[in-house]
Amino acid sequence: MSLRKAFSAAAVAGLVAGAALIAAPTAQASTYTYVGIYPTAAACHAAGQAYVNSHQAIVYFCDTTTETGPARLSVVLY
Repeated sequence: MSLRKAFSAAAVAGLVAGAALIAAPTAQASTYTYVGIYPTAAACHAAGQAYVNSHQAIVYFCDTTTETGPARLSVVLY
């Protein structure tokens, strides 16, 4: 498999995973506020922790399909 095909396959997989997070019905409580999508679960957790550390949120939730794929951040705001 050429490098171009491998990159294209990875890009398509990432887009599909991101679309699944956006289109999926929310499985979280209605008190959570959607903030955004981050490229990885680690980036989502770091952003969520930053909201908590800056006292903008009480708790956060990262919804992800895989550890290496995009993650959706939602927070409970003060």
